[in-house]
Amino acid sequence: MATQIQTAEPQRPDNVAARAIATTNLGEHNAPRAMFLPATMGEAMELAKLMSSSNFVPPHLRGKPGDCLAVVMQANRWAMDPFSVASKTYFVSDKMAYEAQLVNAVINASGVLDGRLHPEWQGEGNELVCTVTGKIKGDDAIKARRVAIKNITTRNSPLWKQDPEQQLAYFASRAWVRLHAPEVLMGIYTPEELRESLGTAGAANDVREVKPLSAAALLGQSEPVDTTTLDPNAGEKRGDEDMGEAEHG
Repeated sequence: MATQIQTAEPQRPDNVAARAIATTNLGEHNAPRAMFLPATMGEAMELAKLMSSSNFVPPHLRGKPGDCLAVVMQANRWAMDPFSVASKTYFVSDKMAYEAQLVNAVINASGVLDGRLHPEWQGEGNELVCTVTGKIKGDDAIKARRVAIKNITTRNSPLWKQDPEQQLAYFASRAWVRLHAPEVLMGIYTPEELRESLGTAGAANDVREVKPLSAAALLGQSEPVDTTTLDPNAGEKRGDEDMGEAEHG
């Protein structure tokens, strides 16, 4: 049974956002599920305003309370900290996209699975294949999804070369859920999934695709940056890079 730890209400009645429910849910694996959950729409809107004026959100959300509200509402549905969710967001052609690490965290915390998904790998290089297996609650059948790396056409992240097993596992896990439990990720996409849906030409012509994390904005440069080739995660060297998903078996 999940354990819930609820903190005392902050003593700032004049601040609606400060009176949002501050909760940490510890699930089956004692993994934190949420930190801040607004109880009303008014609290969500006030929190979004505070987020938009904060340096603790990415540049593409600063000064945009409407976009921050969308993040707050999505985080509330997932029972996750809105600031943590915000740090994993991107804009691709004016559409919100989410980092692969966050998407896979949503899968594991969805409550749909009986346990977690289990990836297994075979082969190397361009012959690498990942098979993900798992069970849905109430269904004893073990379901599988097999994905070959050679069938993935969009691989923008450098981690596809540095850590292909992790990237392929992320990809295959999403493919498993989209096939067997599509309601979990309905309307939720990674940046590369959105780029692939636009097509190569469309993505190349849309300079707003990587505007939120442009090198000029992050480094304070006055020189314009070629955003048609810039990867949104360039330079960060994170192990949770995003990746695209195609309909391959």
